[in-house]
Amino acid sequence: MNQVIAVCENNVGLITLNNPRIHNAIKMNDFELMRSAFLRWKGYKLDAILITGTGKSFCSGLFLDEFDRRSWDKNPISQICEDIENSDCPVICALNGGAYGGAVEIALSCDFRIANSQLSLRVPAANLGIHYEPTGLIRAINILGLSMTRRLFLLGQSIHIEDILRTDFVDFWTEEGETVIEKSKQILSFLRNNAPLAVAGMRKTISEILNNSLDFYSAEKRVEACFNSVDHKEALLAIKEKRPPIFKGL
Repeated sequence: MNQVIAVCENNVGLITLNNPRIHNAIKMNDFELMRSAFLRWKGYKLDAILITGTGKSFCSGLFLDEFDRRSWDKNPISQICEDIENSDCPVICALNGGAYGGAVEIALSCDFRIANSQLSLRVPAANLGIHYEPTGLIRAINILGLSMTRRLFLLGQSIHIEDILRTDFVDFWTEEGETVIEKSKQILSFLRNNAPLAVAGMRKTISEILNNSLDFYSAEKRVEACFNSVDHKEALLAIKEKRPPIFKGL
């Protein structure tokens, strides 16, 4: 059984964590499969990339049985989060269940998070004697806020829906009887109605702002490129002709 399934269908990249027996804990080989998918899809002009899991949990973070034998120069969670943030297209995290440890940061690095009311979060770093990576703490503070970040990382508390609702962690909640994949398709329909250059440019600018790394010159060049794009002209023409625009990412 493949523990990570990466396929591209209907112009969407889908990464499925597929080892429910261990709550989709990510092994070192799984990281390589995930990172190779992001690398492979560079330049594909995808509408979006969707990350989800199978079973009752989204992901329980690093596979701890391999943790004692770690030999990496850089934390693999940090690497996959950077791959997500550097993606050419939006990344949606469809949380089919709880997220624990590094999986919380993976979700935080995505553009949109979709969940149901059973969602819970926990980061047991302090319980394991681990000082979490600063980049991960920055992602948490930006989206969860300072108080919730301290509860998750310093106290190791489990956070449930009543607390999650007080943060910006979940962008879209499922309706009764609706799956996170079905909800994701609704978000995809919105993305497909918008100009790819504008979406890609603004998501990069937003990411730079959050990471305190905004290059104003490059951001202005992205603004200029969109104003001069074929898609912008098409949008104006579509308004005059009272029809939906047909964007080409040009």
